[in-house]
Amino acid sequence: MVARRQQTSASSQSVGFYKFVALTFLAITLILFGVIVFMSSKRAVITITTRPEPVDITTTIGVNADSARTIPGRVVTTTVSGTEIYHPTGNKEESGIAEGIVTLHNETTLDQPLVATTRVLSADGVLFRLKERALVPAGGTVDAAVYADAEGSGSDIGPAKFTIPGLNETKQALIYATSESAMSGGIRKIGSVSLEDIDKAKKLIAEELKENAKAALAEQVDSELSLSVYDVSDPVYTTDAEIGEEVSEFTLSATVTVVGIFVSPEEVNKLASDVLMSRAIDDAEYIEPSDAAPVVSLSSYDLEREEAELDVTYTGRATINPESRQLAKIAFYGKTKDEVRRYLLSLDHVYGVDVHLRPAWTQTIPHVADHVDIVVKQVAE
Repeated sequence: MVARRQQTSASSQSVGFYKFVALTFLAITLILFGVIVFMSSKRAVITITTRPEPVDITTTIGVNADSARTIPGRVVTTTVSGTEIYHPTGNKEESGIAEGIVTLHNETTLDQPLVATTRVLSADGVLFRLKERALVPAGGTVDAAVYADAEGSGSDIGPAKFTIPGLNETKQALIYATSESAMSGGIRKIGSVSLEDIDKAKKLIAEELKENAKAALAEQVDSELSLSVYDVSDPVYTTDAEIGEEVSEFTLSATVTVVGIFVSPEEVNKLASDVLMSRAIDDAEYIEPSDAAPVVSLSSYDLEREEAELDVTYTGRATINPESRQLAKIAFYGKTKDEVRRYLLSLDHVYGVDVHLRPAWTQTIPHVADHVDIVVKQVAE
């Protein structure tokens, strides 16, 4: 009887022990499951707002030159000449003879000769005369220069239709004149030619001759060398006016050598972009090139060696590099919101930081990469 009681007691203790072990295991399992659920539910979104800053570079690029940065190209020249009429800075007015161009019309079947000084009369009664003899072809037209019969501003008229009083009334209806542009010169501004007037005229004619030479220079080079800069050298100027002379206009003639440097825009863009990118501060910074092309100007050239140097200016915007090690997710593991903000705001180009954690009771950034999102956006300009 005693043995049976001892056996029952031992059996009860064994069952209790296994029950305790089972409950303990279940509790541990539930705790681990809870930890896993808690850890897997932790999420963090770090939003970084950046403010790009302008950055620019100016570098020298050699053309066919032995320098650190050089590209192939062409250095070509041409000589051009021209003559233009300019006006001094006027300070008084005087009466003059208005002049202009008319188109003579002949609607008859016979040619009509007109002698020099033939009168042409506007509908308003302003009289002009032909400068030279003209032959107006049957059924055709011819342009002719005319001058006013009287001095003064009254002859400065706009486009008009003219009769020819010297012809009979029948012919006047069929042979007549018209003008497309205004007559001018009835009032002339008289000024004393100054050194500034001459210098200004020289700059204007040099620029005009340079523009005229561009097409001729471009024909000497391959089409892929489409980026060009120009310079004017060895100018020779002559004028018919003396400094201090009072005139209404003066003539300036010039002969200049126009130099053209032709290079590939792709080559220039690549070198300028490389220099711009080198301004980045290690991998923490990213520089975004401008959409505008680099600005290129001529620094120097050697015609005999066919070499040149170009000054190139290129602009871009510097901002934080989203792929930099400073923004690697591991840098944020275990940090609080305040710690994340302080860290990020210490970096260049960071304008604002927002850290969103969930669930609400989460206090630190999770240690799981897939549970951390880093968003980089630029501040609206």
